[in-house]
Amino acid sequence: MAINSGYAELSDKEQKVLSLVREHWPVSALEIAGHFNEKLHTKEHKKRHSTNYAYYLKKLVAKRLVLSKRVGNALIVWPLEVEAYRAIHKILKEAP
Repeated sequence: MAINSGYAELSDKEQKVLSLVREHWPVSALEIAGHFNEKLHTKEHKKRHSTNYAYYLKKLVAKRLVLSKRVGNALIVWPLEVEAYRAIHKILKEAP
């Protein structure tokens, strides 16, 4: 069942992932899996959960709700609002 967040139609899982990204940014797919208490004991588990959450992160990037960057093999994301904080900081820093 989709939830209308005001930005775009989000599934329940997307809404939970977005909420977690807003609380704990910057964050990777594997870190998100850890927050959801997924089993990360073996390499296979890590790969499966990383791929699963990367899928949701890419959907959020496509909907322009988060921004992303690749660091090695990890997809790191942060909320779009952070860019506004960065712009405000720059303006305040340049003010006399």
